[in-house]
Amino acid sequence: MIYSEAIDYIKNIGRSGIDLGLERMRELLDLAGSPDRALKCVHIAGTNGKGSTSAYLTSILREAGYKVGTYNSPSVFCYNERWLIDGAPLSDEDVANYMTRVAAIVESENDRRAATGGTFAPTAFEIETALAFVAFADLNCDVCVIETGMGGRWDATNAMENKLLAVITPIGFDHMQYLGNTLGQIAAEKAAIIDGDAVTCDQCEEVMNELEHPWRTVDGKREYVACRLKVASAARVLENSILGQRFEYEGREYFVQMLGEHQIVNASIAICAAKTLNEKGLEISDKNIFDGLAKTVWHGRFEIVKNAEERFDLVIPQGKTLVFDGAHNPHGAKSLSAALDRYFANKSLHIVMGALADKDVEGVVRLIAPHARRMTAVTPPSPRAMSKRELQAVVSKYAPCGIGDDVRSALQAALSGDCEVVLLTGSLTLFEGLSKYGN
Repeated sequence: MIYSEAIDYIKNIGRSGIDLGLERMRELLDLAGSPDRALKCVHIAGTNGKGSTSAYLTSILREAGYKVGTYNSPSVFCYNERWLIDGAPLSDEDVANYMTRVAAIVESENDRRAATGGTFAPTAFEIETALAFVAFADLNCDVCVIETGMGGRWDATNAMENKLLAVITPIGFDHMQYLGNTLGQIAAEKAAIIDGDAVTCDQCEEVMNELEHPWRTVDGKREYVACRLKVASAARVLENSILGQRFEYEGREYFVQMLGEHQIVNASIAICAAKTLNEKGLEISDKNIFDGLAKTVWHGRFEIVKNAEERFDLVIPQGKTLVFDGAHNPHGAKSLSAALDRYFANKSLHIVMGALADKDVEGVVRLIAPHARRMTAVTPPSPRAMSKRELQAVVSKYAPCGIGDDVRSALQAALSGDCEVVLLTGSLTLFEGLSKYGN
């Protein structure tokens, strides 16, 4: 396949939707030569902060001299960002080549089973996950940072068999139709990635109880897993401005470019994870941690957008600010609301928002709409999207709301208006394809 054919192939499979489970994923990995067994992996689950924490940890490991493969979803500006090698997306050629390899394995196995009336039909996420392990092994990555897609227990990534460390970021309410209706139930599903050493931050008692006692089902019975859980120490913020944040963690000072107090929590988890990896045989110095955190950039997480004309074909008038934030559930919206209060409390704000229909959209709107002078609803480029008309009906209960033709034109219209700050939020899917150089 060439790149465009690879994209068409995975989009076509993606129409079949979600089908959680590990057996098919494990079969696919074994058919591909079990590449995961040759890799050293850090596995990250949580409701919010997975992407930022993986970015921090990737940067720290790179500073320590390791070649790092990172697997995230969804991507932000282009499809290839799902698979990073030392922070850089796989090339179009590599995506096409590895997709071809995985597709050939799937088709061969499907043909074999068809002879006896069977089928083999991995989901799009399972194929993308297999691509990650095949590519990272083929490219000789020293360490891999693997982010779950949803939950943990039945997430395709949890089929991996060589796990150095599990990392659990802050847990809140999301994907409740799959994971449960209480924080304890959701935490139990995410804690299922733990298989030995694990790192998290301080969370509520209901969550911590599940993280301390992870379990799996064996022959229909609950079997608890031995867990060595470390909780990241509380950090103390020393300086906080639009330029970044300086904080103290266990007596040492660190700096991060990313904004919002929630990013201090994510950075603290990454520090704790790096120190734990050091104990497990990797060589990561304090300087590697400091430099790695300071250099980390993760797009779409309360990002003050720079070079907008070059990157997105958007003109930001003098004196205006454009912010991207992918908050898509109430937990993320709460962090976004706090960041807006901190950095733009006295600024007039125009929010451009798009959302997925299977999210708690009103829960998000209720938290962020009070900050806005006005809002514009758009439809994200996703089959799960809530239409802009439906979103407008929800938003209009809380703030004046119009509709935009598409994301880019809605942003430019907002930037040309009378508000000082324009925020794009509601779903990470809004950003994919927005870049002039996105695929």
